[in-house]
Amino acid sequence: MARLMWIGTAAAAALTAGTAIAADPETAGDRLMQGFAQCRAITDPAQRLDCFDKAASALEQGVKAKDIRIVDRSDVRKARRSLFGFTLPKLNLFGNDDEDRAEEEKFAEINTTVAAARPAANGRVEITLADGSDAVWQTTEAVMFPPKPGDKIRIRKGAIGSYFITFGGKAVRGMRVR
Repeated sequence: MARLMWIGTAAAAALTAGTAIAADPETAGDRLMQGFAQCRAITDPAQRLDCFDKAASALEQGVKAKDIRIVDRSDVRKARRSLFGFTLPKLNLFGNDDEDRAEEEKFAEINTTVAAARPAANGRVEITLADGSDAVWQTTEAVMFPPKPGDKIRIRKGAIGSYFITFGGKAVRGMRVR
């Protein structure tokens, strides 16, 4: 079963109304899990049920208010793929453990097809991908023979934040524009 990640702050605050939370836990997810763990430690069945009811209610309210979002690894992979090519700040939205970092490092290229290609300034080409992400890439150097819709394309990370776009057996430098 995929591990679930819980993200939220207001619901964590709501959860504290029903359970005691230790000072300075690392994340809102940790606070939520700590609240449920404290409920499990209660031996009196009525008090334990009351604690779980309050914790579950706070979690449900947080999800409904969109203060909390529950995602699994599949959702994280989709998000990472859709953001490939953009430089984003490190916000810890997609996890912080070594396994997640290793998975992020493995994700260094996209292999898909071209949905559309159109000329841009100075002989460059703007390429829309057909992978459902609506990603638009642009070559940063002139291209003599642009790709056609349906052509296979490979976009991979290069050094120092650069990217290489390969189509028709040639690799050119590129960047994501949308």
